[in-house]
Amino acid sequence: MWRWFFVVFILFFSSVQAAELQGVGMFSTLNKPWFFTGLYQQDGQPARLEFRIIEEKITPYRFRQLWQQAFAVAHENDVWQQHQQDLEQFFSVLHGPLQTNDQLLVEQQDGSTVVSINYREHARLSEEFLPLLVQTLTARITLVPELREGLTGQQPAAEQRDLLRDYDRAQPSLGRIAETARWLRQRQQAASAASSASSSYSGSVGQL
Repeated sequence: MWRWFFVVFILFFSSVQAAELQGVGMFSTLNKPWFFTGLYQQDGQPARLEFRIIEEKITPYRFRQLWQQAFAVAHENDVWQQHQQDLEQFFSVLHGPLQTNDQLLVEQQDGSTVVSINYREHARLSEEFLPLLVQTLTARITLVPELREGLTGQQPAAEQRDLLRDYDRAQPSLGRIAETARWLRQRQQAASAASSASSSYSGSVGQL
């Protein structure tokens, strides 16, 4: 099994090498750090965002709440509603809390936005979703100004170097990679159960 994870990691690592790291920042609220964030660009455009978890545990509810706060500061009220379908799918990839050193990747790929957790793809969203997240974190008025400075290269070099060192050290364990990979099976099982329930209901109605 570990050999399989090694192959997945090599393929994943190779697929993201073309993009260049523009900056690293820390997403924190009220002096509480939640995750490191790295912004990568390719040909002058955002190519991916990487989130590497600092906090011991971030529940799906807390993760959603953090993004709601970020959107409320950076955008007009209707932006959340305009992108609600992507956002709901984004949050639905979490079938448990994110934990320290987990990696959540949002990247442009083949005309869509791919969401991966610990080197496994969990969702494909619209092409506009990644630019939306980048804009949310780097807007003139944003929830975490220090994060914007880090992502846009405006932090002092010494601070950026320290952040980059800690960012690079945040790597999930093999056991944790296996654990989050099981979220995919849970989602498939839930979808299968929902489909079976719908079919049973339709059959019952047809017999009336």
